[in-house]
Amino acid sequence: MKSVFTLFVMLFCFLLRGQAPSALVMGHADTIPSKVLHENRALWIYNPAEGTADQDERFPVLFLLDAESHFASTVAMTRQMEGRWPGILVVGIPNTNRTRDLTPDGNPHGRAGNDSISRDDKFLDFVKLELIPYIESNYPASSYRLFSGHSLGGLTVIYTFLNDPDLFRAYIAIDPSLWWNDGQLIEQAGDELPKRTYDGISLFLGRANNMPPGMDTIAARSDTTQYTLLYRKVSGFLNVLEKTKPRGLRWKSKFYPEEIHGTVQLNAQYDALKFLFNFYQFRTSIFDLHPELDMEATLADHFKTVSERFGYPVSPPESLINNLGYTCLGIKEWEKARTFFEQNIRNHPNSANCFDSMGDYYQAVGDRQKAIEQYTKALSMGDDQGTRDKLEYLKSLQ
Repeated sequence: MKSVFTLFVMLFCFLLRGQAPSALVMGHADTIPSKVLHENRALWIYNPAEGTADQDERFPVLFLLDAESHFASTVAMTRQMEGRWPGILVVGIPNTNRTRDLTPDGNPHGRAGNDSISRDDKFLDFVKLELIPYIESNYPASSYRLFSGHSLGGLTVIYTFLNDPDLFRAYIAIDPSLWWNDGQLIEQAGDELPKRTYDGISLFLGRANNMPPGMDTIAARSDTTQYTLLYRKVSGFLNVLEKTKPRGLRWKSKFYPEEIHGTVQLNAQYDALKFLFNFYQFRTSIFDLHPELDMEATLADHFKTVSERFGYPVSPPESLINNLGYTCLGIKEWEKARTFFEQNIRNHPNSANCFDSMGDYYQAVGDRQKAIEQYTKALSMGDDQGTRDKLEYLKSLQ
């Protein structure tokens, strides 16, 4: 059952007019009892619909390993980039026994006898059979799922990609610990990747500069010491990708020469999401460069492509439609403006802002009574001083 406690992520504290320091809230805590793992598992959830009136929208879901280290930064970037990326439901998975959960079968070289090493796929079974159904039943989750991990978490991501590739639509492996079990997953990749088709699946591989100071990449690939083991193994997996060219797979690799294993996650996570959602953003500047384009048709074509990539219908964001409506108002394309504002109301019937914008349209075309009706409707959904000022002004003219 859901926890009643709110997860406060302390980004910073500040004093405001002598008040006590306050915390900024970024998501909340939840708990799922796992029969597979025989334990309760904490979850950290960021729901982009939380606190909004629109509860019908569904979002891509990013399942994030090592939440203790990466949840706050990942949520921050998804919030900052919303609009250029879609809203993203982030499910952070904190650890209980990290080595047990995030390593595949078998002992690694030189670590035989470590009883914390996983002997089965229980953690992946937990994700597949318990966690994903729970999230889809209790949160506004779409069918587009992403799996992200760094280090041992990246190892788990690659393991899942090779053994159950259809479980997620996108995989983010950041400096994965592919040295594990003498690089067994690299050998498996060489065997499996040529046999499969990965239509609709994407992979991002981030690599850090895990080499001694002064050593270049050519020397590192021929080195045999432990200092370059991680770099060599991740590069070995990249070589398999380049050689096999998996059918249908959309993938990208990026090397970060100024980052080491412990610092690479932040930049790589951003670049991964930027790559995975590079088809999403609609640039309204296209109409400035090509005024001959039909706005409605161009927008519809763009989001038809977006919907095909996601695998389900995706509507344009409220803010985008709103901006196009005001653009049309500015150039006195009255009917196009009305069409955009009405579309937003249909897609977001509980948004006060949509009715406020519709009021602005009616005011612009001189229909004072309908403008009053729209502003009144907007205020019934939530008080806004700007809307109230416009309503009072129109009423004063009666």
